[in-house]
Amino acid sequence: MIKKLLPFEKLVYHSSLTKEELVIHLQNEIEAEKSFGFGANNYSYSKPYIGKIDNNSFEIKRAINYRNSFLPKINGEIHNDSNGSRINVTMNVVVMVKVFMLIWLSVVIVGCLVTTYIIIFNNGLNSEGGFLMLIPYFMLLIGVIMISFGFKIESKKSIKDLEEMLKAKLIDK
Repeated sequence: MIKKLLPFEKLVYHSSLTKEELVIHLQNEIEAEKSFGFGANNYSYSKPYIGKIDNNSFEIKRAINYRNSFLPKINGEIHNDSNGSRINVTMNVVVMVKVFMLIWLSVVIVGCLVTTYIIIFNNGLNSEGGFLMLIPYFMLLIGVIMISFGFKIESKKSIKDLEEMLKAKLIDK
């Protein structure tokens, strides 16, 4: 259950293509990311995924023309198999989003603990704060829902796209 809420996916695909064939195929499916910058730089890409391929590994993300903090960063390793290749894929959010959400949720959890202490030892919700004291709990719930569902919606799109792009079937999730 908790695994379904985490902004992380670990997948295994199997392709009938060899490692070498798959790397060549991926090079035709992935475009290099254009220069990094802050501001309103809207780049258009001719391919659906951007990133890089290095020997038997790749690091990609979906090419979008809008900002989405929960867009999965996809890392993969390609290994030869007896009848094709095996691709181990991990998807997760970028480090800056992890750091921000960790700090934000930590502060909210401390707020929940303080609120719980006040409710238990100071006359419950009948004290001065009333139902406003429940705000930290709502913030925690909204934060968990935001990162979980935001990531999972985007990762489902990428899981489907990877099957086509890798000419592979998902064999382990």
